[in-house]
Amino acid sequence: MPNVIKAYEKFHDQGLEIIGVSLDQDRAALDAFLKEHKMTWPQYFDGKGWGNEVSGKYGIQGIPATFLLNREGKIAGKDLRGEELSAAIEKEIAKK
Repeated sequence: MPNVIKAYEKFHDQGLEIIGVSLDQDRAALDAFLKEHKMTWPQYFDGKGWGNEVSGKYGIQGIPATFLLNREGKIAGKDLRGEELSAAIEKEIAKK
């Protein structure tokens, strides 16, 4: 998550939005984690853990899982980590 947080801080003002999907079952634990790590973006939470409807729909079988969507809503990258994540975001933002 540190690289995702850094990317959000760097690119949010340029249009990057993040939507988290929580596989937690305890909302209080999720809220504490979000506060501790200063993760201010929206989180989808249904309390179903690995039975989460969104994770099932997108075939998420491990975490963390990332999907980078372009301005048209199409997947521009998947499971990006570290510098690869930042580079892909920069590339998409530059396409304005």
